[in-house]
Amino acid sequence: MGRFSYDPNRLNYTVNTPATSGKEYALRLQYRSQAILSTLMGLLASNYTSAIVGPNYTLELKAVAVELARMELAIEDISGDLNWGGTEGQQQTRSDFLYSLAGYLLLTNGSIPNITFSDESFRAFLLGLLQIYFQGSIPKSINDAVALLYNGTIKVTENFLLVRQGAAGLDISDEFGFGIDLVAAPGGGFPADIFDVDASIRLLLDIVRPAHTLYKIRYIFTDKYVPNGPTVDKILDSMSWYLNTYYYEDFRSYWNGIKDRDRLGVKVNQSVSGEEHSRDF
Repeated sequence: MGRFSYDPNRLNYTVNTPATSGKEYALRLQYRSQAILSTLMGLLASNYTSAIVGPNYTLELKAVAVELARMELAIEDISGDLNWGGTEGQQQTRSDFLYSLAGYLLLTNGSIPNITFSDESFRAFLLGLLQIYFQGSIPKSINDAVALLYNGTIKVTENFLLVRQGAAGLDISDEFGFGIDLVAAPGGGFPADIFDVDASIRLLLDIVRPAHTLYKIRYIFTDKYVPNGPTVDKILDSMSWYLNTYYYEDFRSYWNGIKDRDRLGVKVNQSVSGEEHSRDF
C-alpha cells in the first residue's frame, strides 16, 4: 500500500496537546503504518512467511511501524507548517500552529475575536492580519483590518483631511482622529452578531492604528430609492394632504339634551338678574 497522500479538501490538520488524535489523524496513521509494515515485512528472510499479523515478530514489526508512522506524520506536518506565507502554506499550515507563531504575538494580551471561525477561516484570518500588520499604520491597513470581519461597504475618513475640504464641527482636538463608516446594504441590515463584530473590530484597530489616534465607528443605514414610475427618474415636487378633525362636529351639536329642558322634559327656569321691572306696575 502506498503512502497516504495529503488531501486539503478532506483532512483537518490539528494539533491536540498532549497527544495527536482524531478520526482523520487515525486514518492517516493507519495508512502510513500499513505501508511501513509492508516494507518491513519485505526485508525479512524467506523463512519468515507469515502473511497476517499474528506471530510475535509481526506484532513487534507492527508496533515499530506505528511509531515510525507517527514520526513521519509529525515531520510532514511540521514541514508543511514552515511555509505558511505562500499559496501552498495557506492550504497546509495548521491554524493553531500559526496562532502560536503569529497570532499570539499580534493579538494583544492573547485575546481572540469573539467570532466563530472554522479551521480554514481562522487560518486565513491570521494570515490576513499578519499581512496587514506589515503594511504599517496607514488608512489602507485600517480598512483591510475591518474588512477581515465585516463584508459590507467600509469608508475610512481622516479628520485633518475633512477640515482641508471645508468640513465644519471639527477643531484642533480632532486633529489626530479618524472615522470608520460601516454602511449597510440598501434594504438590509447588519449581521446578527454585530456587537461581537464591533468588539472584534476595536480589538484589531488597537493593533494596526497609530497609538496617538482616536476613532469613531459609525453604523450607517441606507434606503433604496425607487423612481416614480418605470420611466420617471426624478423626484416629483408636488404635495397633497388630507385633514380630518372630529371635534368640528362637536361644535355643531348640543350635548346637554333639549335646550332649556331638563331630563324629564320640564322647562328649566332661567335665573334673571338686573332686569328693569318698574314699568310693569
